Amino acid sequence: MGITRKSFISLTVTISVMLFFFLAILYFTLPIYYKQSQKAELKKNYKFVVKQLRGESQTSIVSQLQSLDKKYSQLFFSLSDMDGNALYPNQEELTSYEVDIQELKETENNEIGFWTDSIRTAEGSLMILSGQYSYPTLTSISQTFLTFYPFVILLFIFITGIAIFIYSRLSTKRIKNLSLQTRQMQSLEKGLSFEVTGRDEISQLAQDINSLYNKLLISIENLEQENERTLIRERQKVDFLRMTSHELKTPITSMTGMVEGMLYNIGDFKNRDKYLNLCLQILTEQSQIVQSILEVSKLDLILKPNQDTFSLKELLEDILPTYEGIALVNHFQFDVQLEPLTITSHQLYLQKALKNLLDNAFCYTRPNGKIQLLLKEGQLKITNQAEQLLEDEQIEQVFQPFYRPDFSRNRQDGGTGLGLYIVDQILSKHRLNYYLNREEDSMVFTIDFTNLITD
Repeated sequence: MGITRKSFISLTVTISVMLFFFLAILYFTLPIYYKQSQKAELKKNYKFVVKQLRGESQTSIVSQLQSLDKKYSQLFFSLSDMDGNALYPNQEELTSYEVDIQELKETENNEIGFWTDSIRTAEGSLMILSGQYSYPTLTSISQTFLTFYPFVILLFIFITGIAIFIYSRLSTKRIKNLSLQTRQMQSLEKGLSFEVTGRDEISQLAQDINSLYNKLLISIENLEQENERTLIRERQKVDFLRMTSHELKTPITSMTGMVEGMLYNIGDFKNRDKYLNLCLQILTEQSQIVQSILEVSKLDLILKPNQDTFSLKELLEDILPTYEGIALVNHFQFDVQLEPLTITSHQLYLQKALKNLLDNAFCYTRPNGKIQLLLKEGQLKITNQAEQLLEDEQIEQVFQPFYRPDFSRNRQDGGTGLGLYIVDQILSKHRLNYYLNREEDSMVFTIDFTNLITD
């Protein structure tokens, strides 16, 4: 059953019950009220006549009673002296009135009674005034109501039925529109919304559905983006493992050949001290690579619950003494300018990223070159006068794992090839914007910490 029909039936039943209840109350209470008010009105008129006749002459009293009898049709006045002699009305009128009273009594549909008062005339004689009244009883009034009730009920049902039908259609129209629009929203199309009009509960419901639908679309979009990022990370892991296996395979193969040569005393491999030192050097390099790989594998532990609020200036000042010593030994010009800045991030891993950047800056700075560390207006800049500036293609690839520029293919010069890759992973997980570019004879690495600033 539709909501319009339900609304129509429920309203019709409710109003009909109220109507019958009201008519029942009216049927039992209105006759009682009518009787009391009618009797009170007749008695008021009778007392007014008594007051008006007192002190008048006998002739005047009789004359006034004749006119008052016509004025008050439901009252019949009679006047007599103290001996019981009738002064008003005459015998013929009295006989006619007694016949009328007898007929009223026989119908049993009228209420009959009388009041009596003594009146002193202007001549000083005392007379008795009687006022007899009659009016319809409760039974006749109730019967009148019962006669009109069917017409009243039919008229009421007709009028209210039309009104309720129109109201039901109008009141449920917006709800039907909500239902239709909600079914359209199942397709999760963008741009769908309810038109909010008014300030009633239906308008509030429409507004809540709009808000819920927009939040749902945003959540779905975020999930799609997160799924895409997850796929990218999975591909990166696969690529990283492939490059790692390749990076480890070549040195191991080389070292295996040297060990076999030493075992069989082949050619120059008889000089075991030379090749054992070379094997030790290769193993040391592989140990460094493995350590870097372990650090990369731990980057997924950078989660919000593990974040700290700390001073970036103090963090840098804690690691500066080591680099100041390196600058002194290698005759570098190391300029440091740090402004106070409080951020919220994973302190340990952010420190690792900054140390890797400083290591690269000191590793690739030309002799007697200048290195500048500047923290200002929420940005950190590391500038170094490089021995050789990177080209645009090299800058795009320098954050790939195990990538080394052509001028640093040697492992002793180029490190493990994972330093900047680790930096990229840490900064990306912190959602930090960073840039590497050339400026004159220097390379500049810039990190924007605006997203992590804590007031």
